[in-house]
Amino acid sequence: MKKGIWLVFGLLFFVSNVNALDVGVGVKVGTVGAGLNLSAAITENVNVRLSLTSVDLDDEDETLDVGDTIEGELDAEVDLDFGANALLFDWYVFKGGFHLTAGMLRHTGEADLTGELTSTATFDGTVINPGDIGTVTGEVKLADSYQPYIGIGWGRKAGKGGGFSVTADIGIALLDPSVELEATTTGGLSQSEVDASLKEMEKDAEDELDDFEAWPVLSVGLNYAF
Repeated sequence: MKKGIWLVFGLLFFVSNVNALDVGVGVKVGTVGAGLNLSAAITENVNVRLSLTSVDLDDEDETLDVGDTIEGELDAEVDLDFGANALLFDWYVFKGGFHLTAGMLRHTGEADLTGELTSTATFDGTVINPGDIGTVTGEVKLADSYQPYIGIGWGRKAGKGGGFSVTADIGIALLDPSVELEATTTGGLSQSEVDASLKEMEKDAEDELDDFEAWPVLSVGLNYAF
């Protein structure tokens, strides 16, 4: 996030010295974290906007159900980071602050987990007991790449009279969640059997995350137009 902040201020310094461009800078908070907006007018009715948000959440202790015909429990500690990077275009349809928005957004949210199996579970017919595997580590990503974003919003466009204004965005971002898990055998099963079971666990987790393929984006903020 620190690199993103310096990037925003660097771009702001650059475009503010280009006479042909009107610019704005702001802060916002919402469902993709808290962060900064940098906007620049590229036509009379269209602004281009760079958005960078992030938030770090405290580690949480979670109990996860794993397995198919027999479900076991995985006691895990989850470290969750949240945020997004976006390149957006705002089209001011009328004379006021209402605008249509389209662009590309990468949700940078991810969770790192470390846990231990505390009860017996089966994966595609393979029985795994708590003593069969060591510590399970994993990473859950909500997106690996930039995905389309569409929405609507309110707020003064860059250069429109200057000064402060309240901003708001409502939209939908598409995601492509992925899950990666690792563990080593401690006896009773071969490593290939453990790996195959983890693949089943990954598939089950990704199926559960399919509900998040369309992420609602809601945010409010404060902007200053130059």
